[in-house]
Amino acid sequence: MPTPGLARSSLLRITALAGVVAVGLTLTATAEAERPRDQPTVRGTVRSVDTPLPGYSVVVYAAFVDRPPHWVRLGSDTSDDSGRFDITYSLPQRLADRHPLLFVEAVRDRVMLASAIGTAPGGVPGQVVVNERTTVATGNAFAQFVDGQTVVGNTYGMRNAVHMAANLADPRTGAIGSVLASRPNGRETSTLARFNSLSNAVASCVANADNCLRLFAAATPPGGPPPTTVLQAVANIVKYPAYPMYRDVIGDPVFRLSQLAPVYQPALAKRPTNWLLFLKFTGGRYSRQDSHNLMNGPGNFAIDRRGFAWVNDNAVPRRPEAFACAGRRLLKFSPWGERFPGTPYFGGGLSGAGYGITLDPQGRVWVGNFGFQDPPCARRPVAARHDSVSAFRPDGTPISGRRGFTNGDISWPQGTVSDRQGNIWIANCGTDSVTKIPGGDPDQAFDIPLGSPPPPRRPQLKPFGAAVDLEGNVWIVNNRSDTVSVLSPEGVLIDTLPSSFQGRTVLSHPVGNAADTQGNIWVANSDWLDSPCPTRFQLGTAANPSITLFDMDTHEPYAGSPFTGGGLRLPWGIAVDGNDTVWAFNFGVVPVGQTSPVPTGISRFCGIATSACPPGMSVGDPISPSTGYRSDSLERITGGQIDPSGNIWLTNNWKRDANPIRNPFGNAIVIAVGAAGPLKTPLIGPPVPFD
Repeated sequence: MPTPGLARSSLLRITALAGVVAVGLTLTATAEAERPRDQPTVRGTVRSVDTPLPGYSVVVYAAFVDRPPHWVRLGSDTSDDSGRFDITYSLPQRLADRHPLLFVEAVRDRVMLASAIGTAPGGVPGQVVVNERTTVATGNAFAQFVDGQTVVGNTYGMRNAVHMAANLADPRTGAIGSVLASRPNGRETSTLARFNSLSNAVASCVANADNCLRLFAAATPPGGPPPTTVLQAVANIVKYPAYPMYRDVIGDPVFRLSQLAPVYQPALAKRPTNWLLFLKFTGGRYSRQDSHNLMNGPGNFAIDRRGFAWVNDNAVPRRPEAFACAGRRLLKFSPWGERFPGTPYFGGGLSGAGYGITLDPQGRVWVGNFGFQDPPCARRPVAARHDSVSAFRPDGTPISGRRGFTNGDISWPQGTVSDRQGNIWIANCGTDSVTKIPGGDPDQAFDIPLGSPPPPRRPQLKPFGAAVDLEGNVWIVNNRSDTVSVLSPEGVLIDTLPSSFQGRTVLSHPVGNAADTQGNIWVANSDWLDSPCPTRFQLGTAANPSITLFDMDTHEPYAGSPFTGGGLRLPWGIAVDGNDTVWAFNFGVVPVGQTSPVPTGISRFCGIATSACPPGMSVGDPISPSTGYRSDSLERITGGQIDPSGNIWLTNNWKRDANPIRNPFGNAIVIAVGAAGPLKTPLIGPPVPFD
């Protein structure tokens, strides 16, 4: 069985080497003619903490992300007794116009330290530091693009990763990046300590080159060859961040290495369930929840083609002990988590948005207004109406009016998706139906019943999740009836899939769904939720959470469905990455009303492309350990999406210890850095990986 990414990695390596040779000859022949008068220079220091590292071969590389050559050596030097280097390079104008990303790699024996330092020309610091922290930052942010010594990937994914790396470590100083160092991160979560422990594992290699071999062994992918560089080792740890085969803390080789040279503090005192870095964002340098927050109950994401993330927001920001009324904000974040200028956006009839948000082929944002509100709000002038969808232009200008678009009998809308023809599909949780808005024209909207008309305000199906397959069919998850409805592109109900198949339960309080690259549909079975639209009488036990795969052609569950394990607790959202790996996002570890000291985790499963899974795994086998990938940065997650860098965006929708009578919502989003196979965005229909 081929090892994940080996074929692609080999091709990239060959392509990169060929490009280096070709551009090297060209540069030699034309440098004098095209060399600018003031040649750019990269100056800096190689060091471990405050100790200079002399005798390192330091090379500056340019990564061109749009077309070949992709990886070009620009110049080199050897660090002196003070660890200093000074590299002047020439970049012909025809290449400078392509604004390459610059990387510094410092090598001695088996040790490699690295840093992504910026974009040339003009976006590179005058002085840089290359150390263990910059190496871990680069290896995480570019995890899906690192191939040995080279870093090659898609345009937006690579460019955005430069900024994400700076969140973790400052390339100018080698210190902790301001995002990781500050609230809501810093010492408020374990991510800083986890980052420092990874840096200490690299420091053990710097201190003793024999430890590099131990690091390479620890970072060897299942069934694959060991990495040949420290940077590749760090990237591999991101791709395979847990060691379920080791039974105790002594067995985790990365943790053991981190204790040999613990020069960076604070660091972990015990082995984590995983080595992913979860960065938390509230829209500012704060954690405290109050009325001045940017968000309160982020529900789901829609990520545009450049990697900017749109987020719907369930409720108006309030302090924890206050009740919360219907949210009236649409949020936008940069691909590295920074609050986008101009956000939040208002208007368009926004009113307690729920799970539904999508981008259409024109870049317009559509938000389903579920109407979340605490009971006291229903008696106020701002009471939610539960009957609309809002639309915004790409610049955040509302298209819909003050009540939103209401045609098509929209009722308590949840899943809201666009297909590739620009039709908008809305799951009406309140009336057991789906609204189709052909071509995004609200005047043509019409309602599609999924069953018998329910009693007023007593839906029996409760449509929730919505996903589109390769044929344009729309799959609707019915949360209360434990069924899935399949609609043709024209809006005709063509199938209703039952809760059981061949004597086994395959659907149990399902919530979210997602297509894989082949158009098959994955469903997250919470085994608990009964969506409050408006009734909530049939909550499950949460004892048997699972995920189910349905074949696009036969509409039958895939052999072995439903699948369990991997840390599944209360799966809500679900997504498929560019490797066809399946990610399930848990709404905590216990139902609302119960408390647990155990942090929330995300779960990972082998998808339909088993060649991208560890050897011996089959479709539906859990890749994450029985704990899942946990982090104390996470609260109760509803939605999650994957961007062009392979980052996973996650919502802290409710607090872990939420009181449903008072403001239960969380005030943050979280990014799992570099964890997944990158995707072309926006996600319209099945996911599309990069070549």
